[in-house]
Amino acid sequence: FFSGLLFLDIMDLSAKRPSVLAAFAVAIVTVSVVSYQLGANAAQAQTQMVSTVSTGVRTPLTRMTTASRPQVTSLNVAAGAEVQGVQQETAMVDPDQMDQELYILADGPQQRSLTSKLLGLFGVASIVAGLFVMFGSRQKASEEIPLNGNKKWAMAAAAAANPTYKCTTTEGEFTVELFLDQMPVTASNWMDLADSGYYNGIHFHRVIPNFMLQFGCPFARDPKNPRCGTGGPDPNTSFKVGDQDVQRNGGGNIPDELEVQISNEPMTLSMANTGMPNSGGSQFFINTVHNDFLDWWRDDLAPSKHPVFGCVTDGFDVIMKISSTPTDRRDSPQDPIQMISIERIN
Repeated sequence: FFSGLLFLDIMDLSAKRPSVLAAFAVAIVTVSVVSYQLGANAAQAQTQMVSTVSTGVRTPLTRMTTASRPQVTSLNVAAGAEVQGVQQETAMVDPDQMDQELYILADGPQQRSLTSKLLGLFGVASIVAGLFVMFGSRQKASEEIPLNGNKKWAMAAAAAANPTYKCTTTEGEFTVELFLDQMPVTASNWMDLADSGYYNGIHFHRVIPNFMLQFGCPFARDPKNPRCGTGGPDPNTSFKVGDQDVQRNGGGNIPDELEVQISNEPMTLSMANTGMPNSGGSQFFINTVHNDFLDWWRDDLAPSKHPVFGCVTDGFDVIMKISSTPTDRRDSPQDPIQMISIERIN
């Protein structure tokens, strides 16, 4: 039953079917009670009768002294045999006494057998393990998706394969995969914007060699706009994560999805923000080197928290070509590089 509970926890069925988990818990308690009772019943049968056998001669007989009788669970004593663990002395028995029956009774509380002890310990361990798995599963369910506590987002997103998109720029094409199975909120936000044509016509507004390419600001439709890098989606808009609606706040920002530790390795897509919590929107960047100091869990390197939600799967040469383009003092390409279109492949 304990193995069954572990299986439920691994398969994550406990969060969806608490009645099944409760049934297993009841079964564990039942088995524990029955095991304890069986052990108690076995412990009660401890009185054994030992008879001597007539031999017609004076025979040494082992008997216990009455000074300190130990607890005895099961003894089967014959003439001339010694009882292990019992204080003994040898006496000579007359032939006339050879037909006498000898009863050995255990003084004090009856002692359980080793089997009953093990069964009792197993029962207690099963109850503790069952409670541990139940509360552990509940805690796990509450921690996986803290965004509004809605775990259905991840479940709905994981039902389908990760989507891929073809990005066509003035420098060539590249393909990206969105980690919808691991980052359902952030990936779905990007997909909503891409599918609506939001990114079409926007320019890369910040390019730093050996670092990253930044993109996604609506003000960058005009590459010379001084507000490039400060814009985002319209406030209070929403998007779908599976069949759930997620609301952007008054600044057009989404909740930080600091859940899965995916490092900012080369060719990964990561969320840009203002440095404040929950300030991501439409802007993202493509890492061209391993920028582990931007990992959201690496507080020892930098305070910035940038969760990775996708990666480039094809067209690496295009990414590196954009990365090497000459830029001005604002890190904006001198020759504007535009995203012509983003189209979903699957």
